[in-house]
Amino acid sequence: MKEIEIQKKERFATFLTELLGVQLRVEPATKLDISRRTIEELYQMAKQFAKVKFQIDDLATQQDPLRKEIIGVAKAHEGLRGLTSETDDFVLTVTPREKIIWDRELLKESMGIAYPAVVREDLVVNISVPVGWRTAKGIIISEETMEKAITEALANLGISKKDLAKVMSQGVNITLDEEKLTKMVNQGQIQLPEGATSEITWAIRVDRLEK
Repeated sequence: MKEIEIQKKERFATFLTELLGVQLRVEPATKLDISRRTIEELYQMAKQFAKVKFQIDDLATQQDPLRKEIIGVAKAHEGLRGLTSETDDFVLTVTPREKIIWDRELLKESMGIAYPAVVREDLVVNISVPVGWRTAKGIIISEETMEKAITEALANLGISKKDLAKVMSQGVNITLDEEKLTKMVNQGQIQLPEGATSEITWAIRVDRLEK
């Protein structure tokens, strides 16, 4: 089978300058009126900005293994939350953050008929329709037409079920009565399986010491 090469379409057009190797990026069909002095100033600022950005990226790459090692030490020593150094003028804080991630199916499985009493479900629907799209009924999609039609069935705009599946997504957000859930777990009424509760993420912060 012959490979098909897909070329990425460039969003901006090129504006040639008198500076060697320097080109401006502009919106297509733009007639730019800009002086050489302004171009030179922009070039110097952009060059310095890019230099600092690349340094930051390189340093962030160097930080990553150190971050993992610092977190590893904190995990291995319960209650350890960082250190301060007056000599080097910094305070480093390592803190765990609990992120609650409830697995809907595991909760249903473990809680059974108690599920509706503890969990509230909210259906979340997101719709993304391109502005200017002409439907099968000849209706041009705009913010106004969508606002008017949002309370009606999308089928009234002539959007087929096939097209609806491409632009619409839905899911379920769940909200737990954690106090009631904790009470039921402590009383042995339900037993939550592994993976239904939460996960711990770690954050590292470094600040200057307050003088």
